[in-house]
Amino acid sequence: MADDKPDDKPDDKPDIARLVDEAAKAIGLAIAPEYRANVILNYERSLAIARSLLEVDLDDELTPGPVFRP
Repeated sequence: MADDKPDDKPDDKPDIARLVDEAAKAIGLAIAPEYRANVILNYERSLAIARSLLEVDLDDELTPGPVFRP
C-alpha cells in the first residue's frame, strides 16, 4: 500500500477544530457557537508559539537555575 503514512510521522497540520471540540467535550465545557471560531484561532496561535519553543534542543544534563528569593 503505497498511500499509507508511517505510524511514527504525524500529519503536517492537526485538525484544530476537531481537537477543540473533542477537548471541550472531554472536560464538559460548552463552547457557544459565536465563540468557537475565536477559540480555534487562539488555539492555533498558542500552537504556533509552543511549536517554536518545543523545537529548542535541550541538553539532558541541564541544571536548573537557583530559586529567586527577594
